[in-house]
Amino acid sequence: MINVLVTGAGGGVGQGVIKSLKLIKDIDIKIVAADMSETATGLYAADIAYLVDRCDSSEYLETLSKIFKKESIDFYIPGTDVELEFCAINKHLIMDKFNVHTIISSKEVIEICDNKYKTSSFLKEHGFNYPKTAYLKDIDIKSIEYPAIVKPAVGCRSIGVYKVNNLDELLPHLEDTEDIIIQECVGSEDTEYTCTVVKIGNKMSPVLALKRILRSGDTYRAEPVQSEQIEQYVLDVASKLEIDGGCNFQLRLGINGEPKIFEINSRFSGTTPFCAQIGFNPVEYYLKKSAGLESVVNIDYDSIVLRYWSEVVVKKSSLKILSEGQNIEPKVVEQFKLFS
Repeated sequence: MINVLVTGAGGGVGQGVIKSLKLIKDIDIKIVAADMSETATGLYAADIAYLVDRCDSSEYLETLSKIFKKESIDFYIPGTDVELEFCAINKHLIMDKFNVHTIISSKEVIEICDNKYKTSSFLKEHGFNYPKTAYLKDIDIKSIEYPAIVKPAVGCRSIGVYKVNNLDELLPHLEDTEDIIIQECVGSEDTEYTCTVVKIGNKMSPVLALKRILRSGDTYRAEPVQSEQIEQYVLDVASKLEIDGGCNFQLRLGINGEPKIFEINSRFSGTTPFCAQIGFNPVEYYLKKSAGLESVVNIDYDSIVLRYWSEVVVKKSSLKILSEGQNIEPKVVEQFKLFS
């Protein structure tokens, strides 16, 4: 039995990891889910559910430690971006004190990936294709080539991302340039890919590149694509970056077809269940390699993944139990039986 704690069970990443865990059939896995809200949907897909503090709370590590001990947790998978720095800082302490492996890259890697200016600078420094990027407050406005992308250096889900086609469209963004970057607009939406790779120790998984269609910053349709150029590029960057665990690379193809990464998520991503259902389960790969087991990757390239919305009905009594500080053992609701 492998006991896995997944936090951020209310978000797309946390739920995606839980779905992927449920697709693993040849290992007994106990899924323990946690979130700060009793209405987090993913809690009700787990074997055991807990309510926890905010990750920036001084009580957060103490709250987690109780779960580690009570549930004999083997692996801890963070499901929110805001938790990554906490996990990176405390991963060795958590291992030493509780014998729990936190699946997360180092603090240095997270800092590079979390800040899109640092991401671009890393790529440039190590000789990889990269989108030209500068802080808006530092650039000579006359030197900007249009179209260009204006966005926060640190952000997610395409919030605050704008395409500007000329100076008139750029002017409103000059009112507040703090931590705002301007970046080369690479390719088009038709040449955008989200790529998944996993590293554990010195073992690197194959790369799964998905050509995707976005809606409100999330992938809602994707199809696997074989491209030696994209796959090798991502592998080379992942290796130089020295990732640990799951990592997601978002890129577009430039004018000459060359891939350029514009964002890196140093965690399992929201497309993890996409990958898991077409022949490459990133979470399964990590857990099995950790145990010295073989993890078969057999990607079905004759497929397309379509995301759909669903509803989950739970008892108010369950919410009340969680809000009172107790854990529950949910009965898997009908919708999640797709993954059980």
